[in-house]
Amino acid sequence: SGTGLVYSQIFTHHQNLWDLRHHPEQPQRTFKIFSRHQQLGLVDRCHRIQARLATEEELAMCHSSQHIRQMKATTEMKPRDLYKLGDNFTSIFLCNQSFQCAQMAAGSCFNAVDSILTGQVRNCVAIVRPPGHHAERDVPCGFCLFNTALRILILDWDVHHGNGTQHIVLYISLHRYDNGTFFPFSEDAAPDRVGVAKGSGYNVNVAWSGGRMGDSDYLAAFHHVVMPIATEFNPGLVLVSAGFDAARGDPLGGYNVSPEGYAHLTHMMMSLAGGRVLVILEGGYNLTSISDSMAMCTSVLLGDPPPSLVTPLPPPHHCAVATIREVIRQHLPYWRSLRIQGGFGTWTESGLAHGDTWRHVGTPDGPELLGSVRMVLPVRVLRPPPGEASSMMIEEAEGSSQARPAVRPVWVAGLAVRAKVTD
Repeated sequence: SGTGLVYSQIFTHHQNLWDLRHHPEQPQRTFKIFSRHQQLGLVDRCHRIQARLATEEELAMCHSSQHIRQMKATTEMKPRDLYKLGDNFTSIFLCNQSFQCAQMAAGSCFNAVDSILTGQVRNCVAIVRPPGHHAERDVPCGFCLFNTALRILILDWDVHHGNGTQHIVLYISLHRYDNGTFFPFSEDAAPDRVGVAKGSGYNVNVAWSGGRMGDSDYLAAFHHVVMPIATEFNPGLVLVSAGFDAARGDPLGGYNVSPEGYAHLTHMMMSLAGGRVLVILEGGYNLTSISDSMAMCTSVLLGDPPPSLVTPLPPPHHCAVATIREVIRQHLPYWRSLRIQGGFGTWTESGLAHGDTWRHVGTPDGPELLGSVRMVLPVRVLRPPPGEASSMMIEEAEGSSQARPAVRPVWVAGLAVRAKVTD
């Protein structure tokens, strides 16, 4: 099987005619990423997937006919009319080639999905533009004309909330929120937007507010929210809306995720769906950081081990911890994997509040780190459930006189997790 890669020079034809040199969503994005893949020898290791135009029938699976007709009409518009039309929407520019490029981006992603599901490749990376995750059913938005994601479990680590994707798919998003003051300035990006009716619990917004989030924060969210939910859901395919505008040095995102951090996130996602993962380029506007970050993701998809992170890894920002707690609180009713195992009750039942502090009671011991992870607890509630033998792992509340067995505390991404009994 192996790893697929889809790319076309046609993606460079979508241009902002009025700000070609300085607009962040520039044609060089896909070209630079592909060139970096070539420099590292990744292209030769991948199976090339044919780029193609999506049909209007395929686009109609998630977009209205009026929206498709309006975008198609841009192929014959004069520059003045293109400018006026783009100005009617939020952060949209159009040229005569925009419709074809957006069709090509969507069709290429459809081909990539088909290649994975038919077993031609195990996983795939799509170096495409314009991006898609802001595009709504009826309107383009945020540099995006057509959404490339249809009815699939999606993880979105773009620094912006994928408002368009949220409304058409099962969705997990890690994004900058800042209490609704960051693009797309929508309450739909908030942690309490969990879905409605039968869809409740199937929209997960890890909405960061405050702090300059980096590797520790994203890894903490993966360990304590993303992976438990995704593993419990057990998807048949994982589609990653891979925006790299949370990457270090991005002019719009303002965050600090490293290329190595993205590699580790990709590596974790590969444990799902039998490794059937499609990584689709979304945002990211620092040409160096997006090229290095996406190349790292492709390397991991090819089977290379993720590189070491900068050590020592700092603990997550206190705002990140607060966000993770809030997301877990919102989704406790829907996902058993977020509830504390072994009869200890849930975080809510244990009285965990935003003001509670965590105590570093030890350090991880080599490869036992991930294998020992079972649950997350503040130290003061690590007590055995009623009726259980005291030989269980326990860390009694401070001041208790009860004898305790020796324990080896374990940390993951800076948050205390269940300690493992030692002899």
